[in-house]
Amino acid sequence: MSSLKVNAPEVLKESIVVPAKSLMGPGPSNSAQRVLNAMSLPTLGHLHPEFQKIMDDVKAGIQYVFQTKNALTLALSATGHAAMEAVMVNMLEKGDIVLIANNGIWGERAGDMATRAGANVKMIQKEAGGSFSLEEIKKGLEAEKPKLLFVTHGESSTGVVQNLEGLGKLCHR
Repeated sequence: MSSLKVNAPEVLKESIVVPAKSLMGPGPSNSAQRVLNAMSLPTLGHLHPEFQKIMDDVKAGIQYVFQTKNALTLALSATGHAAMEAVMVNMLEKGDIVLIANNGIWGERAGDMATRAGANVKMIQKEAGGSFSLEEIKKGLEAEKPKLLFVTHGESSTGVVQNLEGLGKLCHR
């Protein structure tokens, strides 16, 4: 005799049915077949050498995309929010100035995280869906002299893509 007082619902005896849909909003979006195939591979633990190799390969790809050889290039097996939080709590100290190019929900969230990390948050603002010019970012950098600049490349809440061309050189100056 079972000690459970609630019987298992009949739906637990059935497989989940997820219909194919065309997702055309700012997110989530449809996955490519190669991504779906990769997701069907066996699960590895984060301490397995094979998992570490995969993460090293991803790191090499990130270094290529961002054209850096910085040994501190990291790939986090986490959500975008977790990555933003990692940046804010590991890069900022109480009172540090952070400049956030805020043009949507990701800028707002970055500001909240930086504030909780004790940073002095300064923002340059655009209406949601707007994109910043290199000159606007330059003016913000010159005015605030931040320790950290946060710019969202793909603002999924509005679908805007921020042009980042020239930003690396500007920040290095």
